[in-house]
Amino acid sequence: MAGIFGIDFGTTNSVASFIQRDPNQNRWLPEVFTDEQGRPHPSVVWYSGSDTVVGRQAKDHLGKLGLGVFGDIVRSPKMFLGSQTGIHIGGVTRPAREVVSEVIRYVREDAKKKEPALPFDRAVFTIPVAMDGRARAELRQAALAAGVHVHQFVHEPLAALYGHLRSLPEFEELRSRLERRLVLVFDWGGGTLDLTLCRFQNGALVQVVNVGDAEVGGDAFDLEILKLVKRKHAEAYPAVDWTKLQPTAEARLISQCETAKIALSVKERHLLFVKDILATSGPERDLDLAITRQDLESVTAHLVSKGLEAIERVLHAARIPRTAVEFCLATGGVVAMPAIQQRLIQYFDSARVRTVSNAATVIAEGAAWIAHDGLRVQLAKPIEILHANSVYFPILRAGTPMPPTGEEIRQHISLYCADPRDGVAKITLARSRWPGSSSSDARIPYGCLTVEVDACAAPLLERLSLTVSVDHDCIAHVTAKSMLRGGAQTLEIHDLEFGLGLTSSGPAPRNGTDDGSEGVVARFGAGAFGAIQVRSNVTQNQHAKDLVPGDLATEAICQRQHDEKMYYASCAICARNVFEIARNGCDRCAERRQAKTPAEADRDYWESRKRREAELSADEHREAV
Repeated sequence: MAGIFGIDFGTTNSVASFIQRDPNQNRWLPEVFTDEQGRPHPSVVWYSGSDTVVGRQAKDHLGKLGLGVFGDIVRSPKMFLGSQTGIHIGGVTRPAREVVSEVIRYVREDAKKKEPALPFDRAVFTIPVAMDGRARAELRQAALAAGVHVHQFVHEPLAALYGHLRSLPEFEELRSRLERRLVLVFDWGGGTLDLTLCRFQNGALVQVVNVGDAEVGGDAFDLEILKLVKRKHAEAYPAVDWTKLQPTAEARLISQCETAKIALSVKERHLLFVKDILATSGPERDLDLAITRQDLESVTAHLVSKGLEAIERVLHAARIPRTAVEFCLATGGVVAMPAIQQRLIQYFDSARVRTVSNAATVIAEGAAWIAHDGLRVQLAKPIEILHANSVYFPILRAGTPMPPTGEEIRQHISLYCADPRDGVAKITLARSRWPGSSSSDARIPYGCLTVEVDACAAPLLERLSLTVSVDHDCIAHVTAKSMLRGGAQTLEIHDLEFGLGLTSSGPAPRNGTDDGSEGVVARFGAGAFGAIQVRSNVTQNQHAKDLVPGDLATEAICQRQHDEKMYYASCAICARNVFEIARNGCDRCAERRQAKTPAEADRDYWESRKRREAELSADEHREAV
């Protein structure tokens, strides 16, 4: 789409990209706006008196030798978005969006210098899969303050995959070859590790499972190296006092640790020298030591293991083996570490692990391609509600486009409480495990809303209002309210899965299913013996008397209600219910041949228990085999 560019605003680095036609090759290619060194702009802001310095100059200032490092420097301002605490710097607390806007403004102005004919006032922004609604809203405000309107948000790994495939000459052929195939994107950046399991399906690239971890990003590696450096320095100077750090010494040390991490990806040994880190007169005031790749791998091994465990979480959530993955696209600066690449190859194999030369810019390029191709982010899976008859009905269907800036999509339905006796209406919202689900597919809950209702009301009398809206930040807001008592509860859903509609493939499947059925019967896995579930007690049909529990119904309408009624009803002879009679027997009822004697009931109970234990043992044996 003309005039819209892509921005990867990252925790450590940020970069913009725009799709231009190359007259020499007669094809569209991404132009990436990097700094003078051909690298992404560091997400670093230096408040130097009345001046604000951003990018490479601000980061290089951290590494200057000697004293005289004046002003205040903020690294990785992205991590503060949504925190509501702001960033305390120089005796002043600045909102995170104010600091973030400085980075976005710098990236935009750099792009305008290189392409002055372009306004660069609208952009597709990439975000981590786990970024919540408050952080997205602040990022939008920061962009607007920098003169950039957010055209739409897209998850970073989804943009990376599209950017990688779209730049290949055989893209159209790949789309056909990869139909129904699974691709895992492993994006390990400075702030977060994001994984997305994607699939090409019916002309769309859709997300199946997303997993995000903000505790093992590249910044966490830098802190582990910092601990190692301090420990080595203390070994050389046992009397070192770390409470006497010079101003900005900690920031300069972390900057050098990041440099060491990058350098040790290509060489075995790296020298660190940082002058005047301590306010002392002895030789310990300067840091001068060497660290090896083995040192790095030793102190970060737990982070690597934790990061790679996220792959297991993705595959477990999708219920697939690792062999089902067509290939793993590894992006992000951290995957340059040989230890991580080796572990990925061990987990998959060398033929299925793809590392790309443009790993530092592929996310921005993907955002630019999405803008250029005019693609709109859409729901990959329907948002569904569980009815009292264990059937899921979609509220928002798969394929629903996300709203543009300043707009929202909204759906409102009325529900009725089928069983108000406990005074609570229970509303479960969920999505299918797989996009384009069938009626037998299991569901994954988004959450459960509970609303107070009149416990004395008749079944199907109290009406509930349920509203689901999705805003321009791709956040779903759900509100359930009792129209009688006025009680309400809200739920925010930020972990939606998305897709990119690559072709016009007709309307979305009816009710988000492949078979066009009016609803999807809920299938609950066997799970562990004795597992339980919450029984939904709401329905859209005010006249669905067959959904009322049998012990509450005034008349038995279906076999289930009849069985429930008889199960809970007391015997007219002995005043016991069916369960008590079946378990303990009853001499009075046995005389009328309506029940077993206590001895017969006890014998049958223990025999049935032995059979059940034998069945469970056989099941466990089969699973072990």
